[in-house]
Amino acid sequence: MADTNCKPTIALKIEHLPSKKNVVFSRLKMTGFSDTVTPSWTTEAVYGRMDPITTYQNTTRAISLSFDLGPFTDSDDRAQLALIKLTRLMQFQYPTYSSTGAQSISRPPLLRVSFANYIRSGNAGLVCYLESMAYNPIDGMDSTSLPKIKDGKILPQRISVSLSLKVLHSEAANPPGWDDSGNWVGGDSWGLADIKAITQEAVVSPDPDSEPDGQNENADADALSEGQ
Repeated sequence: MADTNCKPTIALKIEHLPSKKNVVFSRLKMTGFSDTVTPSWTTEAVYGRMDPITTYQNTTRAISLSFDLGPFTDSDDRAQLALIKLTRLMQFQYPTYSSTGAQSISRPPLLRVSFANYIRSGNAGLVCYLESMAYNPIDGMDSTSLPKIKDGKILPQRISVSLSLKVLHSEAANPPGWDDSGNWVGGDSWGLADIKAITQEAVVSPDPDSEPDGQNENADADALSEGQ
């Protein structure tokens, strides 16, 4: 994989909506990313009909990403800072309780997550809940070596983190979808590319037999760059 160190301008930002606190990971190395959109249908078999009656239910979206923090040197304080950020992120997974004295939940642990054009909703992030979080430290603790210990705390040499997010479309200003005229109404900045840059000419390739090899790709690239 090419250099995947993320600059601060495309940092992974995670905000805890109930408390408005946030953590930002700018010096990370992406090791995996997937964005899965899953339509849900119900089917009913009918006697004498080859295909079942199919009814659309909803569409869900799940995002999984993994990244590494480090490696950290013995004199590097970033290991301690990374542990602080990850501790806060773990805390974000617990609910908010009411201040009445009773242990009643007042707000669920929802997050707003943004990461450049990969995770976004307009100029903000996507409202999600975290289905799982995995923290995997590489700390050098084995039968022949000892980890770095500072003030009684183990400081890892490198940290691998995996997040599984579920997107909540109901929080979006413009729920993704189409109108009866064939226009996308989910907002221009939905998904990986701005909708205003996507046109019929840009996304529909000509018949591959109609032009010499290589010209179709160039035509698509020109259409996107010129905004036809």
